[in-house]
Amino acid sequence: MLRLFLLYTLACFWILAAGLAGRATQEAGFGLDRVLPRMDAPGASPPFAGVTVQLAGRSPANIEARLTALRQAGFGWARQTFDWRKLEPARGQFDWTEADALVDAITNAGLTPVAVLNSAPDWALAPADVAAHNGLAPPARFADFAHFVDAFTRRYGDRIRYYQIWDEPNIAPHWGARHINPVAYAQMLRAVTPVIRNADNDAVVLAAALAPTVDRGHLAMDEVYFLQRMIAAGATPFFDAVAVQPFGFGYSPAHPRQNLDTLNFARVAWIRRALVEAGMGEKPIWAVRYGWNRTLNSPWGAVTPVAQATYAGDALARAWHDWPWLAAMGWVIDQPAEPPRMPAWGFALTNAAGTPAPVFAAVAAWQTTPRTRGAASTFPVPLVEWLLLLLAGFLIGWRALAAGRLVNWRSGLARYRQAPGWLHTGVWIGLAVVYYLATFPPLIGLCWLAAMLLCLAQPRVGLWVAVALIPFYYQHKEVQLVDVMLAAPPTHMLLFALLPALWRAPPAPRASPPLIWWELAPLLLLPMTLAAALNVWYWPAFMRGALDLVLAPLLLWWAVRVLATTDAERARVLAALFAGGVLAALIGLAGWLHNGGVEVDGIRRLVGPHFSSNHTALYLERSLFLGLALLLMTARRWREITLTTVLLIMAVVVVVTALGLTGSRGALLFGLPAGLVVMAGFAGRRRPGMRRSLLYLAAMGGGALILALLVWQRERLSNLETVVLRLEVWRAALALWRDHFWAGVGPGGFFWSYPAYLRVGAVEVDQLHPHSLWLELVTTWGVLGLAWFVLSVAALVRAMQQHSRSKRAACWVAMGACAGLAAALAHAQTDTFLSLADLAAWNAVAWALATAPTVPIRCHAGSATPAVEGDAPVDAIQRANRPTYGLLRVVAGESFIHRAVDPLCRQEKHRPE
Repeated sequence: MLRLFLLYTLACFWILAAGLAGRATQEAGFGLDRVLPRMDAPGASPPFAGVTVQLAGRSPANIEARLTALRQAGFGWARQTFDWRKLEPARGQFDWTEADALVDAITNAGLTPVAVLNSAPDWALAPADVAAHNGLAPPARFADFAHFVDAFTRRYGDRIRYYQIWDEPNIAPHWGARHINPVAYAQMLRAVTPVIRNADNDAVVLAAALAPTVDRGHLAMDEVYFLQRMIAAGATPFFDAVAVQPFGFGYSPAHPRQNLDTLNFARVAWIRRALVEAGMGEKPIWAVRYGWNRTLNSPWGAVTPVAQATYAGDALARAWHDWPWLAAMGWVIDQPAEPPRMPAWGFALTNAAGTPAPVFAAVAAWQTTPRTRGAASTFPVPLVEWLLLLLAGFLIGWRALAAGRLVNWRSGLARYRQAPGWLHTGVWIGLAVVYYLATFPPLIGLCWLAAMLLCLAQPRVGLWVAVALIPFYYQHKEVQLVDVMLAAPPTHMLLFALLPALWRAPPAPRASPPLIWWELAPLLLLPMTLAAALNVWYWPAFMRGALDLVLAPLLLWWAVRVLATTDAERARVLAALFAGGVLAALIGLAGWLHNGGVEVDGIRRLVGPHFSSNHTALYLERSLFLGLALLLMTARRWREITLTTVLLIMAVVVVVTALGLTGSRGALLFGLPAGLVVMAGFAGRRRPGMRRSLLYLAAMGGGALILALLVWQRERLSNLETVVLRLEVWRAALALWRDHFWAGVGPGGFFWSYPAYLRVGAVEVDQLHPHSLWLELVTTWGVLGLAWFVLSVAALVRAMQQHSRSKRAACWVAMGACAGLAAALAHAQTDTFLSLADLAAWNAVAWALATAPTVPIRCHAGSATPAVEGDAPVDAIQRANRPTYGLLRVVAGESFIHRAVDPLCRQEKHRPE
């Protein structure tokens, strides 16, 4: 064990070394020049050096003198903002006087003008922006902006080639009194760019210069995520070059770090890497504003004037020699139109009196020196270091296997299994507490290894815990490994820990095998997902979607099929799944009672361990029918009210209450009636009179529900705004399907594909799914997904037909799972069925329980293990799963075991099938 611990320490250092080597390889430039812009591509060959100027309001003599000085210093282009609000103060009334003078002055000085079109006039703003006096906000109608741009281009198209559409839309207040919206900006480009190209066929359109920020929220959004969402919205054909602003923020140009959390000059390489990974390596990048600030109170960091001059020259040299994809470099500002004491003057090439700063001489010296731009500098991959790392990893793994063979794992696990149940419970709780508090990655790794050992000793307990934690997907553990952040949801972690136990589990013997297509239906998701990968452009989302929506559910399905081979085991899995729903309901109720939730349509809606009320409702409506199935199993006679029955009734009431408080119209109007109908139809075959009782219950509950909705949610029921919004999402989803008819865009791909099909002005721009079961299937997996769904439903119907003819207790488990699936399918007509990770995992467990084989078993004489799945005597189950049985007895109580689980095997013990 000491050897293993030391080897684990070495493995942690190896992971750290591998992460640092990967970082060094990336920072050296690996992969940045995989695809380079063509030299004849629009925006790829402008004058390399430029500067942003603010000439409005100056005298003609001052403008001419300053522009002449800039041209003599080697600057090739001047970036000037032309305010729409000044040029068109009233609709259709243009004042070109100042713009004419500025364009003439720039061109007469021999500089190439770069026009920044920005700032909407009051008449074009939304009312909220007018009230806020925000002149930087975008127009309410992009058509108005397109009309202005058309007039501007037709007037200056013979003198201006480069147009930047808007400025810094990724931070407030440049996007007005609304959240930052890259999809809306993409729609602006889609409205404006065709107008520019129609008026000036030689025009080069620059996307808005994005402000450097580490935030990814509603009021600020980092450059990479903003660009990725622009690409998702179909903006790629509507701009020719990407404009960025890699300020130094106190770091030297040689500072190598390239990630979200670091603001430096090399940030432009981080943005370039994201473009290459998105398939946009042919797009040139313009650093329209780079620089360092020399004032002490600067929000952009501060350096000395000498360092500023040195850094400016070094930045130009690095961009020229190392980054051929960086087409242009523009200094931050020549002379800002601000009072002299403002921090922006720390970027100026002169002081307020016009005296040149040291940085002006430095950039002039570099820019006026003749030079030829050749091929990019080559950055050799550190192959020796990587080979040594691979060798070290092989040696650590080899010695770990050798040391592991010296430990008598079988004996240790066997002794642990014989320990009392209270000890098992304490160990699991202790591990959960340590894991919850742990932040040190090696300690988190030790917790994962400990969970793996516990799952080897008690695989069924690990399965129960994994199933119960399904609704807590968003309460994941974040593990930072150098530059990689791993988000490990609790169920995913336990599935990883269960893998060795599942691999070692022997196949369950069968009296006769089930239909083979029942077994293959879930596995078909794998080739379907591989086929959809052909249409993927954003691979991180696809990989995460494949893990959450395909691989993890398949592992859960496999674990249930392998570990829950008896009626009692399946009932326990069903109870664990219901327990997770009860916990989610309790968390939601606790928050709601403390004034939590969200205010919508005049009511306060409950939110559980999710981010939306509808998501919580989608999970609770599924869980409700599991509780009803457990009630029907335990209460063989309704007159025999036991403690278990009372506890189950209380749990069901908790779920129903929380579900009602979510205010989900889909759950209350579609999901619950569908589940009750399925349950009534199935239960009527099992117990005489139960169908009538359940139908009476459904009718009474439905009437009470409608009355409650009319009284409590009258305003919500009359609100059709969400219906109208979803019509646009459905239209866009249909268009998306038409373009990816056969295989779809893959799991996780809808969010990164459908914005391109939205109309200009659409509101629902950040939907994870299309709010329709059928559109969800076809956009994710195309026609193949639709065929797979039909096959799965046919398998489910066939399984339920067999269960309905069975006299065994397993049919109640199947009934609860099937009723929950029916409720989910009904609600999914206007919401999601499997596009959210916890719902996909719940569906997999329910499908495994509903389609479990119905073959009866008999125990071999003298054997503690049933020979075939089914109704084994309870003493055999106790002996075969003693640790599992003991822990459940401690956690759930003796009454639950003897009155709920044991009768499942006892009551059918002597009935022939």
